[in-house]
Amino acid sequence: MSKSINLFGILFFALFLISCEDTDSINPQDDRDAFLGTWNVDETCLRLPYQVTIIKDPTNSSQVIINNFWLIGPGEKAPYAIVAGSRIEIPQQVIFNDEKTTVKGSGILNKKEIEWEYSVNDGADLYLCTATYEKI
Repeated sequence: MSKSINLFGILFFALFLISCEDTDSINPQDDRDAFLGTWNVDETCLRLPYQVTIIKDPTNSSQVIINNFWLIGPGEKAPYAIVAGSRIEIPQQVIFNDEKTTVKGSGILNKKEIEWEYSVNDGADLYLCTATYEKI
């Protein structure tokens, strides 16, 4: 009987060790990776083709920064967006250095395209826009 108890103990311990996972080796995919890069923009508001570059926000692990959003150009305050899975959301925030223009919107990634709906308010006009970003 003591042999079967010892055998049971050894089996239990072996199964316990096998079931333990080395969590240090787990490297979950960063949802932002699929959004990074340069994108061609087809937008209903500006009706001009242009490009944006999406980069990781170095200050927040769930955010990206959309450079040249709404064709604002270099040196202007670009919006950040929050990424969760295939969804991307721009919370209401001020863009441009004029501190007056606000933006808010959301999009969904489908392979190499992001379909967007957003609004831009420059203090005088409210623009309701849709856009398709196509990855280069």
